[in-house]
Amino acid sequence: MSFDLLNLGRNATLAHQRSLQITGNNIANVNTAGYIRERPVYNESGIGYGLDRLEVERMVDQFTQRQVRVDTSRAAFTDTYLDQATRIDTVLGRDEGSVATAIEKFFDLMQDTNNDPGSLTYRELLLTEGEGVAARMREMGEFLQNQYDQFNDRLDLEVDRANNLIESISELNKEISSYTSTKKEKQGALNTLLNDRDEKLRELSEYADIRVTDFSNGRQNITLATGQSLVMEDGTFNLIALKGDPNPLRPELTTQTRSDGKLVDVPVDVTRMGGTIGGMVAYRDEVLEPTQFKLGQMAMGFADALNEQNRLGMDLDNELGGVFFDLSNTETTALPHTDTNTGTNQRIDVRLEAGKAAELTAHRYEVRIQPSGTEFQVVALDTNGRMIGDETDYPVGTIGAAGDWEGDLGIGMEFNFADGTFDPGDRFEVNFTQNAALNIGVGITRPEDIALAAPVRVGENPENSGGGEISFEGMDSVDNFFDGTNNELLNDAPVQIRYEGRVGNTHQLSIVDNDGNTVGYFEGTNMDNILDNAVEWNGVGAFPDMTTTPTLYDFTPDYDVSLSGNPDAGDSFDIEYNSNGFADNSNSLAMSELQREKTLRRNPIVEGEKNMMSFNEGYGRMVSDVGNKVSQARTSDEAAKSLLEQSTSFFESVSGVNLDEEASNLLKYEQSYNAAARIITVSQTIFDTLLSSTR
Repeated sequence: MSFDLLNLGRNATLAHQRSLQITGNNIANVNTAGYIRERPVYNESGIGYGLDRLEVERMVDQFTQRQVRVDTSRAAFTDTYLDQATRIDTVLGRDEGSVATAIEKFFDLMQDTNNDPGSLTYRELLLTEGEGVAARMREMGEFLQNQYDQFNDRLDLEVDRANNLIESISELNKEISSYTSTKKEKQGALNTLLNDRDEKLRELSEYADIRVTDFSNGRQNITLATGQSLVMEDGTFNLIALKGDPNPLRPELTTQTRSDGKLVDVPVDVTRMGGTIGGMVAYRDEVLEPTQFKLGQMAMGFADALNEQNRLGMDLDNELGGVFFDLSNTETTALPHTDTNTGTNQRIDVRLEAGKAAELTAHRYEVRIQPSGTEFQVVALDTNGRMIGDETDYPVGTIGAAGDWEGDLGIGMEFNFADGTFDPGDRFEVNFTQNAALNIGVGITRPEDIALAAPVRVGENPENSGGGEISFEGMDSVDNFFDGTNNELLNDAPVQIRYEGRVGNTHQLSIVDNDGNTVGYFEGTNMDNILDNAVEWNGVGAFPDMTTTPTLYDFTPDYDVSLSGNPDAGDSFDIEYNSNGFADNSNSLAMSELQREKTLRRNPIVEGEKNMMSFNEGYGRMVSDVGNKVSQARTSDEAAKSLLEQSTSFFESVSGVNLDEEASNLLKYEQSYNAAARIITVSQTIFDTLLSSTR
């Protein structure tokens, strides 16, 4: 009997001693990251033996643990997205020093200059404000480019950290599978490895949304939420990679797997990536790049519009205007898809089609070589790289010889196939407006070069007998009838409108060129936009038979005029070069109107005025788009953090160490230990009594 009591007491004492050790271990690791609370599990034996064995149980609720990983990934995604996007939102939200403020100051001064267009003082101030606009655009472009550089550096770092965790988890898988959990002497070490692996899985979920599958041998299979495998049961693992084709500065996420001895890149659906990596890429695709493209579009639109209007004017040297802003450095090169293109030594240069920046959009484009091999098509892409609309929305151009710029595609860009061979199916990425704001400059250095006057002036012949008046309607071009070298109108330029009379309510006018030749005529119930609506003179009678179909005037008028009032037959109205007309503010007024004109295009496949915006509207859209993204991200971040807090709290209630509970367990196991030791003492007393009775 005493021997049975001794064994029973011994087993109980050892078990309660182990329980005290487990409790002490819990208390010691209360602040250890990833530590899972353990508890002793007692197994009953037969009478006389008390305990069979004591096992150590890790207090893990796998469902809650899985939810913590999901919520961790979501919170890391929203926190990263919000943190990055807020930086841009903060800068865009500042009125002082913003691009919009600089443009507003420029046009405000233009309004003042309208009152005295010949003033050198106003012109100097206007030139300074123009330089200010260019500087603000460059500064904003540089800020965004710095954000892009920092983004790429951080993305590299985040991917490296995730890959280190993937490799560590694979190694832990191997170690864990080598242990036998039923062996008591290995239970503590095994639990430590399990804790380490669980913590690394939690850390990995900060970088990406992952899924975990358990196997009976203790190993786990880890995949991305997008389906790509990271850690396999057989001990192999795949790494997350960044592949920069066609754009090395815009890497895309892949997983690298080995096939037939070669590394193969498997694309990752970044919209489901989650974690900090997913948040970074989403920020790039939804906030950073769209802001760059919109700023570049606005910079090109503003500069090109001012350039074209300045070209339509006359400066203080009686010369036709030149470019106000220098856009020569905005030319870029299309990026070939080197993995799939079969052509060789390929190079396509891309530049603005002068005067057509209103056709640009804030999108990435793709050049596609057509099946003929001699034609190309340029399509707009969304943020996910998919074509906007379908192929029928985009015209096809012809591949020209090196040095020939191919344009007129309705997209504001022209292309020079400068070098190499181009095969059907070859593709090239075009990011024309992305960094355009970085490269805008001022093209003039003298205030005299600002062309504020119109290059032509109009007036009534002083010998007219009627009450007709001529008005200048504006300039469309200076390419057809102006001699820019001698600062005069060419011989075939229309310089006189003659009122021939009226038949009923129909006015009849003839148009005379600088050589005195009648080159066209006009008929209409009103006398608006005469040159634009004139038809070609065919030399038949005073006026051709209007029952025949007339031919439109055979030149594109650089300028246009209208008549009003009541002219008499034989009255004439003159058009001449505006020499020394420095008090004229016609072109200055036209420049001022650009502030309200809709010169920025929204959608690449929609036509019409409703698809256009003014500079203020374009900048406002850029700011509000970022602000809306930040507002949505802030709401999502608050919700994600709340969910993570709830799931973590529930997980800790099961798996975390509660010091109050452990203190209670210490007392309980201490009392149990003392009671078990008392059994041994009683057993010894009985044994001694038995020995004494036999003496």
